[in-house]
Amino acid sequence: MKKTLLAVAVPAVIFCNAVSAVELLKTDEATVDFYGQLRTQIEKYEDKDVTLNAGSSRAGIKADYALTDTVDVFGKVEFGLNYKADGSDYTMKNRLHYIGVDTDFGKVSIGRQWIVSDDIYGAEYSYFFGGNGILHATLSGARHDSLIKYNYEGENFLLAANYGLAEDDSNQELAELFVSSSVGHFNFHFGGGVNRDKSFSIGTKTVTPNPAIPEFTKEEKITADIENTFFEGTLEYTVGSVLLGFTYYNSELEKKGSNVTIDGDGFSFGATYGWADNATAYTGVGYAAQESNALGADGDGKTFYLGTDYNFNSWSRIYVEYGYEDGDTLGYTNKANDSFVGVKSTDSESKFAIGARVYW
Repeated sequence: MKKTLLAVAVPAVIFCNAVSAVELLKTDEATVDFYGQLRTQIEKYEDKDVTLNAGSSRAGIKADYALTDTVDVFGKVEFGLNYKADGSDYTMKNRLHYIGVDTDFGKVSIGRQWIVSDDIYGAEYSYFFGGNGILHATLSGARHDSLIKYNYEGENFLLAANYGLAEDDSNQELAELFVSSSVGHFNFHFGGGVNRDKSFSIGTKTVTPNPAIPEFTKEEKITADIENTFFEGTLEYTVGSVLLGFTYYNSELEKKGSNVTIDGDGFSFGATYGWADNATAYTGVGYAAQESNALGADGDGKTFYLGTDYNFNSWSRIYVEYGYEDGDTLGYTNKANDSFVGVKSTDSESKFAIGARVYW
C-alpha cells in the first residue's frame, strides 16, 4: 500500500506501519538501525494456478549521525530478498544505496533511490492490483541508480525535486519537481517530470553472427530512444477515519527520431476507512485513456480493487484484496516493424490475493 508524501499526517489508522528496528548503535550523536520486512503472499489469476511467493521482502541498515546542532549525515543500504517458487534459487539484490545531508535548508541525498514521483505517488491505496492510472514509472520502474534528490519541508508545505545522472547514457535521464501542501482537511500535491532512456529494451531478435555458419544464431536485444513526459495532480480529503483521494496523470511516451507517440490520461479515485484502531478497508478505481498515432486502436484500461488489512500489532499485518481488470493498454514492444507499439488486452479478469508481513 503506497502512502502519499504530504506536509501533514493523515489519520494514523490509515497507514499504520510502526516498526521497531534493531538498534546496532545508539549514542547522543549517532543511531544505526537494522530493519526489514518478511513478506509472503498468495495470488490467484484467472486461468492460472495459485502462486505462493515472497513478494518484495527486504532488509537493510540505516544510519544517522549528528555533525553539528543543525547538520546531520544519513545513509541507507537495502537489499531485496526473494526465492523461486520451486525453492531452487535464492537471490539478494540491492534495492537502495544512498547517503545524504540534512540541514535547516533541506535534505540532499545521492545514490540509488526511489524517485520523487514514487515517494509522492497518488490516490492509489492497493497492495496488489491498482495503479494503472499512475503513469510516472513507465521507463524508470520508479527508481534511479544515480539520483540526486532534494526535499525541503516548511511549516505547511513540501518541495521535492530530483535529477538522475545519465552517465554517458548508461542510465536514464530524469528530472522531476513536486510541491505538496495542506489546507484544513485537504491535502494536495502537483508536479511532473521528464524521463528519457536512450537504450530502452523493446524486445529481441535472432541474428546470425557469422554467415558462414548459418546454423549458429543468438538473441540480440532491440533498443530504442524513448522519452516519457508526465504531469500529476492529487487532492485528498480526510475526515475522521475516512480518506478520499483523486489523482490525474497526463503522459506522453515518445520514440525519439520518429513520429511514434502514446498520449495517455490516467484517472485514479480511491478511498480508505479505518474500521478498527488496527484495521483499514480500502477501495479504488483506475482508468487509463491512451491514444497512439501508430495504431488504429486506443487504450482504455480499467481497474477496480477492494481489500482490507489488519494489523495484529506494530510489527505484523495481513491483508486480503480482490482486483478486476478490463480493456486495452498501449505500450512499446517488439512487433518487427518501425513503430514497436503493441496492445495488451485484458477481458474482464478477476484476481485475488492474500498477503502477510512481519516487520523489524
